[in-house]
Amino acid sequence: MQMIKVPKLRWAQLQSFTEGVLQTTKDLAEVSAQVAAVESHFEAFKDGMTRSAASSNKPVLDRTRDVLNSGFFKGVESEQQFPHAGAVQQLLDQVVKITSEYGFGLSKLSYDEQTAQTDNMLKELEALNLKSLPALSRWLAPIKAANDAFKSTSEAYIKDLTASGETVAATNAAPALVDAVNNLFTMLFAHVQISGSESLIKAYKELITLMEAYK
Repeated sequence: MQMIKVPKLRWAQLQSFTEGVLQTTKDLAEVSAQVAAVESHFEAFKDGMTRSAASSNKPVLDRTRDVLNSGFFKGVESEQQFPHAGAVQQLLDQVVKITSEYGFGLSKLSYDEQTAQTDNMLKELEALNLKSLPALSRWLAPIKAANDAFKSTSEAYIKDLTASGETVAATNAAPALVDAVNNLFTMLFAHVQISGSESLIKAYKELITLMEAYK
């Protein structure tokens, strides 16, 4: 019977692979200490994966916000070409004054600055009551929703980061997890060779099949 080791895996694959390993070995008393070590390192790894996911989602949400802001600013430019009159034109002039202050430069700001400035811009625009400019007023709710989604993700990420304390990111946690799984494999292999237990042999064969599936 061959000695097995963790194959080279992407982080998401390593997560599902480790879950399979733990499912197979959870009731094996002979390697309970090694299983506990894998579980401990796996928790740190999953915490790191959660933090990485939260962080990586920010660019996606930011792009959504950028597209909506850009669409709104272009809409303001378009409305300036339309022959509005009276109160509507005065309202549009106020909108132009606000968008000139914030403008397309919003997307060049840091995440936190853009979030705050978008909030400020929305507050000023909402105070104007843009019902008489429906082509512009329709943009406010989607922009607010996109900005709020970004804020929620940022806040959740900070909370997770604070709660995790010394938890390391998945990239740093992965080597220790791989070492722990390999140590489990080595110890299980030794028990299989010494005892010849049918339950241990069955578990080890299942691990071989699991490993082959990820090659």
